Amino acid sequence: MTDLLDVHNLTVRFGVRRKGGMFARQTYLTAVDDISFTVRKGETLAIVGESGSGKTTAALAIARLVSGVTSGKVELEGRDILPLDRDDLKDMRQKVQVIFQDPYSSLNPRKRAEDIVREPLDSLTDKSDPEKREIVDQLFKAVGLRPEQKRLFPHQFSGGQRQRIGIARALSTQPEVIICDEPVSALDVAVQAQILNLLRRLQAEYGLTYLFISHDLGVVQHMCDSVAVMYMGKIVEHADRMSLFNKPLHPYTEALLSAVPSVDPRLRENARRILIPGDPPDPLNLPKGCRFASRCPVAAPECRESAPSLDAVTPSHRVACHLVEGETSPLATLSAS
Repeated sequence: MTDLLDVHNLTVRFGVRRKGGMFARQTYLTAVDDISFTVRKGETLAIVGESGSGKTTAALAIARLVSGVTSGKVELEGRDILPLDRDDLKDMRQKVQVIFQDPYSSLNPRKRAEDIVREPLDSLTDKSDPEKREIVDQLFKAVGLRPEQKRLFPHQFSGGQRQRIGIARALSTQPEVIICDEPVSALDVAVQAQILNLLRRLQAEYGLTYLFISHDLGVVQHMCDSVAVMYMGKIVEHADRMSLFNKPLHPYTEALLSAVPSVDPRLRENARRILIPGDPPDPLNLPKGCRFASRCPVAAPECRESAPSLDAVTPSHRVACHLVEGETSPLATLSAS
């Protein structure tokens, strides 16, 4: 597989005005801080982390849906898409589409389902009306909706059906990359499984590439080829799925994985729940060292003094932690002692 999406040193900042009116000092909140990763054609990369980690902001910045990008490059098929404007940006939007988190608020309640799916075709392509109708018909069938449902409004669908409409809309321009922003978090568990299975089937049929945003590692485990774990705007661990789930190295990743429930009684017996004490640091006053140090059970003085770099432990596994030795987690070292 070839590299399709390359993100280099992406930083996103938002201006925050403190109390004091027009004379207040302008400060900045760095939501995404110098992150880099690659997504290969046909694969699924998950970006995971708790609320406020920066995962959704990173994804929306890649799709050019938020302002505030202060540095970095986002290359799609070798072309930096961040400086694009007008016609070039219109072409990029055909290639990068988004499935949004909330199927209740992401669909226009005044439009019929077929018009919602057709909307990107009207705004981004020059296809004829017969071509657009044929594409809409094919997509309704592909996502499991009946032809007679095309004339219905969003309120006449269930949550899972609305998300199917959102998926069909994202597919309408035949994109290269689809950003899935928490696509099942607002759905019932049974419906989640249906939508995830649909996404995997569509990926196989259409050769899709997914950037999958989630806080649910149980979902990620069954969807993704590789995983990037974010904390307070930084990627703290990035690995292929098997390496990350079988041998996590960063204490934050281990804590997240320890909270994932299992139906296997043997795994439940051997599981060791890792609690994360305290609160995340103030995003407007970030510490100079590791951002997880104040909550890490194994933090050393050097962790509070200098920020660790994201270094390769193996060709497919990178981690940002001063205390990782070889392929051994610092929490494993603590347990052994």
